[in-house]
Amino acid sequence: MSSPTIDAGRLWSDLMTLGQIGALPRGGCDRLALTDADRDGRALFAFWCQEAGLAVTVDGMGNMFARREGTDPSLPPVFAGSHLDTQSPGGRFDGPLGVLAALAAIRAIDAAGVAPARSIEVVNWTNEEGARFFPGLMGSAVFAGVLPLETAHAAADRSGRTAGEELVRIRANGSAALGGRPVDSYFELHIEQGPELEEAGITIGVVTHSNYSLYADIEWLGDNAHISSMPMLRRRNALVGAARMIAEIDRIGRARAANGAASATVIDIWPNNRINIPHRATFSYGLIHTDAEGLAQMAAEVEQAAGAVAAETGLEFRMLNNRKRDVVRFDPALTALVEQIATQSGHSVTRMRTKPGHDAFNMTRLCPTQLIFVPCRDGLSHNELEWCTPEHVEAGATVLLRAILARAT
Repeated sequence: MSSPTIDAGRLWSDLMTLGQIGALPRGGCDRLALTDADRDGRALFAFWCQEAGLAVTVDGMGNMFARREGTDPSLPPVFAGSHLDTQSPGGRFDGPLGVLAALAAIRAIDAAGVAPARSIEVVNWTNEEGARFFPGLMGSAVFAGVLPLETAHAAADRSGRTAGEELVRIRANGSAALGGRPVDSYFELHIEQGPELEEAGITIGVVTHSNYSLYADIEWLGDNAHISSMPMLRRRNALVGAARMIAEIDRIGRARAANGAASATVIDIWPNNRINIPHRATFSYGLIHTDAEGLAQMAAEVEQAAGAVAAETGLEFRMLNNRKRDVVRFDPALTALVEQIATQSGHSVTRMRTKPGHDAFNMTRLCPTQLIFVPCRDGLSHNELEWCTPEHVEAGATVLLRAILARAT
């Protein structure tokens, strides 16, 4: 029996091969959740898992579990994974790195003839990104019992297709149990999606906690009118209110740049044609801050700015769909374990927080959980130019492998 070692060449090949499904001209990917491209990515992943001798099951939310049986199947399994769906446009590493590195870890364990007591399951969570169906982190939320399956199935994309309908269409609605079973621990390897590790020249980030965040919509209401004939001083253009507020939110975010951020993202207007002044405009925005007080202050500033814009324009506004996420903290014992493993593996390591959300957030409700970061070039993610070097991919996968083994044995 030898010491398990990641086959770095095979892992890199897997990442690049999967990246051809939904490939974009500048090297990124477009595999929105439950599209045909997502279906094809799932099929390739299932093939690789079956090729490795793993038993693949799928639950009613489309979450995929590839199980390597331990010597004592009665023990709760170790989970490791992430997601295969991407943004539009997206990159080749955000999500797939965590899934395929976990599969590479199991291949390494088998090749070395190691027989852990606990079973190990590689997980592909459905609709982590939330780019097509809201909210994100959907599959893990259903598994963790924080989002009802019926609510998730009813989520509709911009064309009106629901997640439940698309699960059936691409044949991703399985019959495995929707959570409700014990899990020993969960590990998720991910690119940082920020510049801190690269700028510091550090290879491994061990995530201790998250930021505070808030996501919301604002609706602006005015009056329809003909763009050519309505006198200018009588116009109540809802798009003007939205535009003014988008600029205000950007200003609020820049004023808090040391510890916070704010941006508008999606906008819709009605009736959305060239000759009508829009009577309704809604847009989504997000706030993030390192502490709860800072987030609350930013949210208050947004509401104050909206009131001022309404008074100046004569428009009406409503705050909609306010979703707040408090800080998520990861298991201190696993943090110490991964930090020790990274150091023993010869890698520079630091403790850090995560700004984006991850499926690991939901798994903290069920079991000890650890999120592991590796650098990405220029901090870019959700971008076709997203990139992680082969050396960092191998380093992250090696730390993941040793962390899984430490729990599984």
